[in-house]
Amino acid sequence: MEKLTINKNITEIDFQEEWRDMNLVIYAEGLGKVRDLIALLPVIKRLNLKFFLDGAKKENYDAVQILSSLGVYSGIVINEKADWEKLTDLMYYALCGRIPHAPIEPFQYVYDSYEKNVLVDYSTVFFNNSDRFFTVRDNFNEKDVTESQRKQQVFRQKFFYQATPCSSCAGWRICMGKYAVLEDKTGCQAFTNELLTVIENLKFKK
Repeated sequence: MEKLTINKNITEIDFQEEWRDMNLVIYAEGLGKVRDLIALLPVIKRLNLKFFLDGAKKENYDAVQILSSLGVYSGIVINEKADWEKLTDLMYYALCGRIPHAPIEPFQYVYDSYEKNVLVDYSTVFFNNSDRFFTVRDNFNEKDVTESQRKQQVFRQKFFYQATPCSSCAGWRICMGKYAVLEDKTGCQAFTNELLTVIENLKFKK
């Protein structure tokens, strides 16, 4: 699977036939006009594509829901500027909606991977999990990988020995301190806790 960042709306992308043999995750600016997307659907569905949109833009929550409803695999990139209420609404659509639709990330990944008392880092979906991915540079040294992993371990440990608000949050199991820079953690804590509650109800209380 390859990541491709294109600073355009999805409807402005020049889709290439040679992409058919590739598994591409496309990071786009937004959706564009729905009528233009409808016209592109036959082309998009011939290719192995997933579309990820930035959660810092409010319009992208509706865009991801539209993509999913049309059968296009998509995701919302969660960062410190996320709209937690819109994110929660999208989560309910993704996991609890009865109308058939394509998967939405990172909710599908968390649902598929989640087990009780096990950490699930949904950064994996966005190629940001340092335990799984490492950026290779020209002066690459294998020791850099070990050092990166060590720093990540220290980063996680500090939440507990410093007794930060994150260390007492149940959502830590899927967040692991991603939003520690936020002064007000009300939104991220409410979202991650509600996501866990929904998934546990779906998977373990049937």
